Amino acid sequence: MNNIDTVVYLISSLIAISAFYIQGQEFIASMIRGQSVQSVLIAVVAFIIGWQERSYDFFILGILIIILRAFLVNYFLQKRIPKQKVYLYERKVSLSYLFLLDLIFIVISVFIIYSIAFSGIVLHSFLGNGGNSSVLVFPLTLFFQGLFLIASRRTTFTHVIGYVEEENSLVLFAMFLLPIPIIIEASVFLDVLALVVISSIVVLEKFTHEPMEELIG
Repeated sequence: MNNIDTVVYLISSLIAISAFYIQGQEFIASMIRGQSVQSVLIAVVAFIIGWQERSYDFFILGILIIILRAFLVNYFLQKRIPKQKVYLYERKVSLSYLFLLDLIFIVISVFIIYSIAFSGIVLHSFLGNGGNSSVLVFPLTLFFQGLFLIASRRTTFTHVIGYVEEENSLVLFAMFLLPIPIIIEASVFLDVLALVVISSIVVLEKFTHEPMEELIG
């Protein structure tokens, strides 16, 4: 493993840690800041791959991630927090219980999916050791973390953050597998922005959603 591989693995591990940080937060503002840091770290990975591969597509991708996800998405979320509720948080949430359940869910899910589907994949040429696929553990962790965040929380804010985490995991996953056509990534960003706009409108009407309400739609 060369120096570039080491840096990529280190930053990817920080991305996964940021997902656990978001899950462990009670205050919405802290979760939004955590998501912003997570998006910036993914952009840094894109810059590293772009420099190593001499590909401008990854540099453009990194810039888009910073502008659209680390800034605009979080700006919309911050603007939707009522001024009289700066320290808005989720009530009746057992963080310790959810965090333990989250760890169990992540370990089992990532182990099963990685072992069955991705353990034999040959990755991007920038990774040494013949394209070691173990780096895919990080985007898989991020994906299931976002999924668990959506399932375990009740506020619209946390649901949006969970969706963005899942989108981040797909981007990170794609960066390790193949060059990303910029038009496809642009469509993903538009989907995220549309989701944020729609969810922002919903937030104005209702802050939390009961399980039965989520099933009804």
